[in-house]
Amino acid sequence: MPARYAQRVIAAARRILLALAWLLALAALALGGAGIVAQWSHPPGTPARAELTWAGDRAVTPSLDAAQMDLAAIAGDVDRLALLARGALAAITAEDQEPFVAALSEGRDISRTIEAASASLGAGLAGLPGGSVTDSIAHGADTLARRTAMIAALESTGGLARSWAELTAGSLAASELISLLADHDRTVAAAAVEGRAANYEAALAILARAVAQLERATAIRDQLVNTSDVATLDAWLGRNRRYDAALIGLYTALRDAGGLVTDAVRAAYREEGAARAILPPDTRGLVLIVADIGRGGLNQAVIAIEQARGRLNLALEAMTPLGDGGS
Repeated sequence: MPARYAQRVIAAARRILLALAWLLALAALALGGAGIVAQWSHPPGTPARAELTWAGDRAVTPSLDAAQMDLAAIAGDVDRLALLARGALAAITAEDQEPFVAALSEGRDISRTIEAASASLGAGLAGLPGGSVTDSIAHGADTLARRTAMIAALESTGGLARSWAELTAGSLAASELISLLADHDRTVAAAAVEGRAANYEAALAILARAVAQLERATAIRDQLVNTSDVATLDAWLGRNRRYDAALIGLYTALRDAGGLVTDAVRAAYREEGAARAILPPDTRGLVLIVADIGRGGLNQAVIAIEQARGRLNLALEAMTPLGDGGS
């Protein structure tokens, strides 16, 4: 009896030891599987496995640093272009047009420089790692994101040369228009001086120049009508055109009457007075004309330049400081 009981105890102990062995084996397998999962949850290209992309990141960092410096230079040129654009708009009505013309010329050169530099930098960035999905194996996410951010920022410079060309064309047209209208006022005033001195032929010759100035202004108006609000300009031209015709009629009547006051002269005087009564009292109408033209295109060009400037500066502020990319 005791021997049989001892055998049963030994058999039970063996079963317990075997169960414990299986439990230990299962635990080991579970721990090993967890390690494998943990390893694959941090693939190359993530900060958790930075050592796998360190060599690739270090190799491409100098090129990215150089590209970032080039982008900063382009951003500086865009800053200058925005300053010139605002200055050109402010100088349209200035008596001295030399600064205005100089600003347009400098802006043209800078916009071309931006266009060429952007094309060159874009080609360089296209040749760096990041264009293929497999590049994430050898390069970290931060490195690839840096290249992507520069490409996106560079896209904001597209069309700046066209925007400046539009600004230049509109500004030159507005500048010439303002000059013509101001010259027209001075020309009519000079004709009136001759008319008051009874030099009617001389007055009529001067008024012929005034009429030609309004014709040129009307031609510019016809160019702007598709892109600008010309309602104020039309009113200005119409009133000045009427006054020119009235003054020509008066001096012609006086010349033909030999200086005598005839019915024709009286009628001409009445028309001259009516036409003069509706003339703008001062040059504030010129400012309104420029504002109308600006709303039709000039301001849009300035806005496009300012938007590009903002996007470039924001992108540069968000980028890795130079020298930190390969650490």
